[in-house]
Amino acid sequence: MSKFKVGDIIEGTVIAIRKFGAIMIFDNEQKGLLHISEVANAYIRNISRYLVIGKTYQVKILSIEDDGFLKVSMAKISQEEKDAYRNTSLKRTPVDSENIDFTALKEKLDEWVK
Repeated sequence: MSKFKVGDIIEGTVIAIRKFGAIMIFDNEQKGLLHISEVANAYIRNISRYLVIGKTYQVKILSIEDDGFLKVSMAKISQEEKDAYRNTSLKRTPVDSENIDFTALKEKLDEWVK
């Protein structure tokens, strides 16, 4: 089902941010979770300070569920892996605006306007 394998470094685009992490979509329309604990090697209180909806990030695949859902990490990518990936891949994953979830924005908009 998946063209990816555990340990691959791939690019994914954030389509939703939740308190527990970010939902990402990848170039073959697979989705995955970047858990808040996998964003950085430090405690993160507010994931929105680190990630932006619609932006593409490099992640490492930690596991692939039976249904193809990916669990990924930014924190577990070594500098050598980042450099090697950058040198071999220059493509970006386009985001279909229908896949972007604005629920979090809608929930906070009235509060921010006040």
